[in-house]
Amino acid sequence: MGSTKGTVRLKKPRVSEKQEDVSATIRLSPCLSALTDAVSRALDNIGHVYARIGKFQQAINTWEEKIPLAQSSLEKAWLFHEIGRCYLELDKAEEAQKYGQKSLKSADEEGDVEWQLHATVLVAQAQVKLKDYRSAILNFERALDKAKLVPSEAAQKGIIAVRGLLRGGGALGSLSEQLKSQLGYSSR
Repeated sequence: MGSTKGTVRLKKPRVSEKQEDVSATIRLSPCLSALTDAVSRALDNIGHVYARIGKFQQAINTWEEKIPLAQSSLEKAWLFHEIGRCYLELDKAEEAQKYGQKSLKSADEEGDVEWQLHATVLVAQAQVKLKDYRSAILNFERALDKAKLVPSEAAQKGIIAVRGLLRGGGALGSLSEQLKSQLGYSSR
């Protein structure tokens, strides 16, 4: 029995040892925070490089690694938007729409109208690729409302042009006919 008590005493941590561990953690905390920030910035930069050279899947993978490091809803809005843009470039419209909606949710949480605009346009663009023209028009309308709040004349003009193409034909030709058919309009 005597040897068992000795083993128990050795395994039982002393309060002072725990206090030392906590104190060490507190002392290292600024270093760990700085390291996390540095890793986050590095992932951001690497993702940008991949996107600029057209390696969209690698950009997606890099930015997905960064998601747990995002420190605000605004940062998440940006991050989800960038991932969604890459999926759009890869012709993966469903994923682009999903990340556009995540971006919009984060922008709404932050109350940031500019990122609400970017996210809404991304969702609408994905919906065009998915041939969900009714939803795309509604989202372009929402984006136009956001562009008026920002205000961004360039964004307003671009959204009006795309909306016009979706509504009336123009350069999109058969897209207009498909849209009219989907929305129940008759040709006159």
